[in-house]
Amino acid sequence: MTETQNTAKVKPIRQWSPIWVVPIAAVLIGLWMLYNHQQQQGAMLLLIAEDAEGIVAGKTQIKNRSVDVGQVVSVELSTDLKQVMIKARMKPNVTPLLNEGSQFWVVKPQIGRGGVTGLNTLLSGAYIELQPGDSPRVVLTHPLLNTPPVAPADAPGIRVTLQTSDPSTLAVGDPVLYRGYEVGTVESSQFELAERRTRYQLYIRQPYDALVTENIRFWISSGVSFDLSAEGLSVDVGSAATLLSGGVSFDLMDGWPAGNPAANGSEFQLFPDRQSIQEGMYNQFVEYIVFFDESVRGLKAGAPVEYRGVRVGTVASVPFFFAMEKPFEVSLNQGVPVLIRIEAGRLYENLTLQQLGVELEQAVSRGLHAMLKTGNLLTGALYVDLDINSELLADLKQQQQYQEQLALSQQAGYPSLPSARSGLSNIEQKVLLALDKINNLQLEEFLTQGQQTLAATEQLLGSSEQLLASLQAFLAQPELQQLPTNLQQSLTELQRALAGVSPGSVAYERAGSNLQVLEQTLRELQPVLKMLNQQSNALLINASEQADPQPRKAKP
Repeated sequence: MTETQNTAKVKPIRQWSPIWVVPIAAVLIGLWMLYNHQQQQGAMLLLIAEDAEGIVAGKTQIKNRSVDVGQVVSVELSTDLKQVMIKARMKPNVTPLLNEGSQFWVVKPQIGRGGVTGLNTLLSGAYIELQPGDSPRVVLTHPLLNTPPVAPADAPGIRVTLQTSDPSTLAVGDPVLYRGYEVGTVESSQFELAERRTRYQLYIRQPYDALVTENIRFWISSGVSFDLSAEGLSVDVGSAATLLSGGVSFDLMDGWPAGNPAANGSEFQLFPDRQSIQEGMYNQFVEYIVFFDESVRGLKAGAPVEYRGVRVGTVASVPFFFAMEKPFEVSLNQGVPVLIRIEAGRLYENLTLQQLGVELEQAVSRGLHAMLKTGNLLTGALYVDLDINSELLADLKQQQQYQEQLALSQQAGYPSLPSARSGLSNIEQKVLLALDKINNLQLEEFLTQGQQTLAATEQLLGSSEQLLASLQAFLAQPELQQLPTNLQQSLTELQRALAGVSPGSVAYERAGSNLQVLEQTLRELQPVLKMLNQQSNALLINASEQADPQPRKAKP
């Protein structure tokens, strides 16, 4: 009997089992929880810092206006080990704050020029402050600033940049002053190595930003500054804030128009002081070389050049031997060369350099010359004074020397101005010439003769003393002592004798009578004398009487 084998057919069950609901639900809940957790955590922020002082992973908070907006989750070194990479988890609702203009810095106890800050972190610890910008672009990587910014990026006002090549003492936080009133702050400073210049960013708050125009100038306010030069002593005293920390001031120069308002981010030059601004205004000038045949000690670069008391230029270089061969020989023969600048802006407006050169040439033809004068007796500072003296044109020797100086200056590429000695130099020269003449005198022979004369005088004085002693001994004799008495007696007797012949006395009357008799006798002798005059022998021979001559009668 044959057995028949039947093969079973297996059919898969196509019915879905309800048991799968549980794992599917668990997976969905996990995904939802993961999504919800991701949404609640917010964006991951990366901060790049030079060091992580005061920052602790899992503890340091990120705050904005004292509200927690994130937390540091890790602090690691970069791959090149030169920076610190700080990762922080931010809250989801603060992502718009993480834009391109946002700034981050560490808040901790700090003592600076603005005072003591961050005292609240002594107990709670340091935290990172977030200052959002106004850009719509979200950026999740930012540098961590070493110092807090002075003002928010969206603060109302204006920001300008200053540049200078001179060393200065400005620092972040220094005040910006307008006529002594604080209107802003220095925000940042940066030294550019390639250009060797320093750049400062200034923030000037509203409404004082309207004072910033195209024609304003900035200079450093260093508290108290003294300037002792040929023009005298000047003292510049800043505000109380600049006395301690310094600062920067700005203002319009006298007589300048305000100009248009400056744009945000405009660049200006920073001057070391206000006086240098005035000097920098005169950038149009003509340079001349002047040879001074006298000492230039006390004359320095920057000294004024004046014309009859009015400043017209500035001394550029003392001495100026550039592009000159044999400078020592030039200084011996022609004088010390000095480079001066005649600045057109100091004379009058709209004066071109060509016109200035023509007018100076005409002035030289009329006798324009330069002299050194003392500007400050205390320091001995000198300045260059220009004046016109037509008498110098008649000095042929000086004119010949000026032509030689002009040839030397033209070889160096500059025109030249004639020079003359000042009044004090002329007096000094005359005194030196007089001293030279005195020095050339043969004083030794004169002194020898003087010594001999003094010796003879001493001998004469000795003899005089002996003579005086002898005379004194002679006068001391008793006979001479009685001489005045005898002389007085003689004078008395003489007076008595004269009294006997005075008018009214007997002797006087007798003398008068005798004189009358004598007069009568002489009158009687006159005919006898007349006869003897006519005939000398009349006394021996009787003289014939001759009739008196009769005058002839005149003819009718």
